[in-house]
Amino acid sequence: MAIDDYNPISGLLSQLLKKSLTTIQLQTIAKKYDVHYNTIINIRDRRKKAPEKAILKDMIKMAIHTQKKQVKSSGEFLILLKEELEKLM
Repeated sequence: MAIDDYNPISGLLSQLLKKSLTTIQLQTIAKKYDVHYNTIINIRDRRKKAPEKAILKDMIKMAIHTQKKQVKSSGEFLILLKEELEKLM
């Protein structure tokens, strides 16, 4: 997924970031890069035409980390459900 300097991020990436990143995570990124929170929101919501690549990379890395944690916790949840089902049988 190449990022053109003059175009906003793709619609798919925008949706993935919206689903993955919390307000606190977005505020953390804003604080790290010393930019206003709304700048991060504008990048995520495709309103910023030329997003800073370093910020965008951190947003994607944080989203990946969040999704990995969710997959891991979902797997553990499934294991617990299976164990409870086996107890009932």
